[in-house]
Amino acid sequence: MIVRVVRVVAVFPVLAVALFSGCASLARQAFQAPDIQLRDVRVREVGPQGGALDVVLDVFNPNDYRIDTARLTYTLFVDSTRVANGVIPQHLTLPRRMKTEVRLPISFTLLDLLKVGQVLSRPGPVSYRVDGLVTVATPFGELTRPYSGNGRYNVLRP
Repeated sequence: MIVRVVRVVAVFPVLAVALFSGCASLARQAFQAPDIQLRDVRVREVGPQGGALDVVLDVFNPNDYRIDTARLTYTLFVDSTRVANGVIPQHLTLPRRMKTEVRLPISFTLLDLLKVGQVLSRPGPVSYRVDGLVTVATPFGELTRPYSGNGRYNVLRP
């Protein structure tokens, strides 16, 4: 009798770990990365040392549940030139099957501006890409997934 109790007690943690791992695996498979689209670029300041701008993104959560982000990293490319990278400093809630505006505050140096100046001075739209990782908090722990969004942006819009 004591041997059976010991076996059951010894097997219980193994079953609990297997069940928890299975649930976490299902959660990872069910999670769909957000769709990212560039909405606007707003220059906040420009000076002799550089400046600051806001890149405004539309982030669509395709999941049937809200996503609470624990961390969101980004790298912004204009044409093929890396313009900026960083981490969203605040917690974000992305409602289920809805689009949310996300503002990326970006500081740049004069050298950064010169690197993308040629691309931005071309007539017509320029291509962009935003890549990163989104980390979401779930009951099973944090899940991190890559995301990417790209498109074309007309700098001299009417």
